[in-house]
Amino acid sequence: MSTSTSATTRLRGLSFRAIIAVVFAFLLLPVIIVVLTSFTTQSFPAIPQEGVSLAWYEQLLQDDKLINALTVSLVVATASAILSGIIGTIAAIGFVRAEFPYKQQVSTVMLLPMIISPVITGIALVRYFGTIQLPSGYPALVLGHTVLSLPYVFLLVRSELLTFDEDLERASRVLGADPVTTFRNVTGPIISPAILAGGFIAFVVSFGEFTATQFLISPGTSTVPVVIYTMLRTGLTPTINALSVVLIVIMLVVALSSRRLTSS
Repeated sequence: MSTSTSATTRLRGLSFRAIIAVVFAFLLLPVIIVVLTSFTTQSFPAIPQEGVSLAWYEQLLQDDKLINALTVSLVVATASAILSGIIGTIAAIGFVRAEFPYKQQVSTVMLLPMIISPVITGIALVRYFGTIQLPSGYPALVLGHTVLSLPYVFLLVRSELLTFDEDLERASRVLGADPVTTFRNVTGPIISPAILAGGFIAFVVSFGEFTATQFLISPGTSTVPVVIYTMLRTGLTPTINALSVVLIVIMLVVALSSRRLTSS
């Protein structure tokens, strides 16, 4: 009886692993196809059958429009991640440490960019930036992406602070440290994994944002998602696949860096 039960358990375990493998294969198959078709020798995306070529990567490096878009996306994503990290951390500390009227309602408003459609957010940002006469391009893109990615940092840091032992801060102040020194030496290092994780998520959100970005770009500051969409309207070429592979590598580097830094 025990042997039969053990065999049944092993069979269930194998079946479960097989299902997981199938699901992962289904999810990764489109990515694998994009990678393979970027090395084709043909003039359209196709899995290499007659050899492997790096011609489309060479063409990508020679395409000033794509390189400029990649540069814009990296600059905007980095700047918005830094701003989101700073503002989100300050806001989270204020919400956790302070008491004020309508605290929960204001907290919900902070999360609205995650809830409402990016189209609505984009239109609202354009109207607001027009009212304050903020130039389009980098200023509008950085501030707009900061608004879109800020809730992620706020949520992560607030969650970390809710489980934070405030006795550590009290002990620091008893020993004579001022609030800034206490944050730098006690609070900051403890919640830094949450801040870093929020910053990395903000980078990814900004780098891939497309819908609201369409309302914020200027002729010289188009981001990668917008440029790819524009290129797809005129036809799919292996150059787009090569660019997609570059983006995949960037996202993998960001994910691995985030894992390494937040676990250390």
